[in-house]
Amino acid sequence: CKDETFTILVELRKCGLTDTETCLKTVTLNMNKGQTSGNCISLSNANVTVFRPSSFFIIMQTNFGVHLEIQITPIMQVFVRLDPIFKNQTCGLCGNFNNIQTDDFKAISGIIEGTATAFANTWRTQASCPNIQRSFENPCALSIDNEKYAQHWCGLLTDSKGPFADCHYAVNPSVYHMNCMFDTCNCENSEDCLCAALSSYVRACAAKGIQLRGWRTDVCSKYTTSCPKSLSYSYTISSCQPTCRSLSEPDVTCNIKFVPVDGCTCVNGTYMDESGKCVPANECPCYYRGSPIPFGEVVHENGLVCTCIQGRLNCIGAPNPTPVCESPMVYFDCRNFTVGTTGAECQKSCQTLDMQCYSTQCISGCVCPAGLVLDGNGGCILEEECPCIHNEAIYQPGEKINVDCNTCVCKNRKWECTKDQCLGTCAVYGDGHYNTFDDKRFSFNGNCEYTLVQDHCGKSGTANGTFRVITENIPCGNTGTTCSKSIKVFLESYELILGEEHVSVVKRGQNDEVPYTVRYMGMYLVIETTSGLILMWNKKTSIFIKLSPDFKGQICGLCGNYDGNGINDFTTRSQSVVENVLEFGNSWKVSSTCPDAYSIKDPCSTNPYRKSWSEKQCSIINSNVFAACHSQIEPAKYYQACVTDACACDTGGDCDCFCTAVAAYAQACSEVGVCIAWRTPSICPLFCDYYNQQGECEWHYKPCGASCMKTCRNPSGKCLHNLPGLEGCYPNCPPGKPYFHEDQMKCVSLCDC
Repeated sequence: CKDETFTILVELRKCGLTDTETCLKTVTLNMNKGQTSGNCISLSNANVTVFRPSSFFIIMQTNFGVHLEIQITPIMQVFVRLDPIFKNQTCGLCGNFNNIQTDDFKAISGIIEGTATAFANTWRTQASCPNIQRSFENPCALSIDNEKYAQHWCGLLTDSKGPFADCHYAVNPSVYHMNCMFDTCNCENSEDCLCAALSSYVRACAAKGIQLRGWRTDVCSKYTTSCPKSLSYSYTISSCQPTCRSLSEPDVTCNIKFVPVDGCTCVNGTYMDESGKCVPANECPCYYRGSPIPFGEVVHENGLVCTCIQGRLNCIGAPNPTPVCESPMVYFDCRNFTVGTTGAECQKSCQTLDMQCYSTQCISGCVCPAGLVLDGNGGCILEEECPCIHNEAIYQPGEKINVDCNTCVCKNRKWECTKDQCLGTCAVYGDGHYNTFDDKRFSFNGNCEYTLVQDHCGKSGTANGTFRVITENIPCGNTGTTCSKSIKVFLESYELILGEEHVSVVKRGQNDEVPYTVRYMGMYLVIETTSGLILMWNKKTSIFIKLSPDFKGQICGLCGNYDGNGINDFTTRSQSVVENVLEFGNSWKVSSTCPDAYSIKDPCSTNPYRKSWSEKQCSIINSNVFAACHSQIEPAKYYQACVTDACACDTGGDCDCFCTAVAAYAQACSEVGVCIAWRTPSICPLFCDYYNQQGECEWHYKPCGASCMKTCRNPSGKCLHNLPGLEGCYPNCPPGKPYFHEDQMKCVSLCDC
């Protein structure tokens, strides 16, 4: 990104029957243009050491602070650790290492992408590789048997009495459980992916100093009993093991410290060869594209059949005929160039100009003429003619876009953006779904009053603050679900009690200056304060709170601390950071006498008869109705929340639960400038005609709201903030009655206000 000390390249390839099943095939560490590929047993030079502590892992350790642990059994996974000197110095799929999670989707062009798909596509290194496509299919919904299998075994991760429970206090298993469910259902070989997901959690625990021994007793046990005869299984391996390479040179790997791993290790008197087997010293060894080829193995390349004999590939046959390239592309034949030359595999495109290309073998093919690069549409253009890309859309040089409160201009393939500090947003919607100011997502249910956000955050709990927002949850189903129904806002000497019909104000001091305004925008009640707090409530279960950047790092509550680092958002009232969402949520109860919330069952498991209805209804989020937003806002979390809420609302109001969940996604789309008209007469209709007097047609539904209106409370028509469009019913007031009377819900003249 800056001095290019190193680059880690990974190769993902389709490996199953479906397009969504991909596997990690290679890991390559480039150091100052040098290369080290993750497939050898032991290697050491002045900068890097590569070795295999067990049959399950390969470790790469550098002398400049880059550490890689590559798991190869049951499937390939990679874990990257960096020393603190690289903070705010990195870029790529692993983020920028600045402790701010909200900007990790930054592309090399300098702009933050809205979805994982758009972000990942910006980091392709080979122009010939197509963009990955979004998929909204839940793999567990395709097979009941696979789903039951995944639920049973992945459930061990969250079981409070299971083999992983001893680590729950240090590493929250919820994300690992979600990944386990997806991978186990999605993989052709379910058990391999299940065991890889479980071992990922075990590795995270080991990094925290917690060794989970014995977890393979009832699950993934075949790996403890399938070690070759010369090897034995161990749960905790933290030192080197003998290799064939170590017989001829000193083994520097024995001085390296690493996170303990598991796997098969050699028994005394044997050495690990290039294939990971332990052999006697007298049996210690052709590489193809960087991978070892056993003696006698056959590979097929460009029409040739090649056999590994005594360390060399001996090939027979005739190469495939030279293909014809479409103009302006020309054919590059590797046979006409020297060893080490790169071919079509490293053809540069507008999107990969800044990427390093690692090539183990020159590949012949169609390339652009010298001085030109691929434009992404099959043509070749000059580098300076390349466009910019944001959220999978193409913008020509000089075009401008708005990203939050900033304006970005496309220049020389990169985005140049203003650096204004924007308002932060915390969202609470549906059945206790939270998205904090620092973009940490979680669900929490309770039947008490809770502090949503406040700036009364002194360590002693007595520091003066300017505001506090409290929500009260009450049950709305038989499954233990709760919905936010009542809100209290404390502003200096004022207390505002928000109800569905009105706002009650209690004044507790002598301050004559009112520090807030109340207005209605469509379905929403909006409170704006002079200090920089904005609260938007749909008078049902959705609350959106916006805060001025002046409050960064100064707040606390269920909405987090707004410091950019989502990792520490689970900070309790006593200022301790915890992993358990229940411990975090319960600490923010207003009354200590109110009972703690407890973990509830999955509503769709409790009410299985509602699951298919919920999935069918909520599929609108993944449908073409919201297609324009899919590249801007990831729909997966909103879809899952919708299904959960629709299953949970089992005592009436099920349509309300469904509609609120879909509206939450529509509002998120509106925030990024994508207006979705998703309501229909049969899907969550709003009957705005109710407000029209006979013979009049002032009221209309607007999916993305209207700008600041002239009202009796605000005759100037000027608002403190230009809020994103809030859907609902809005009047089109005629010139003779230009002011909206919010209490009478009609247009009036100024005299009638």
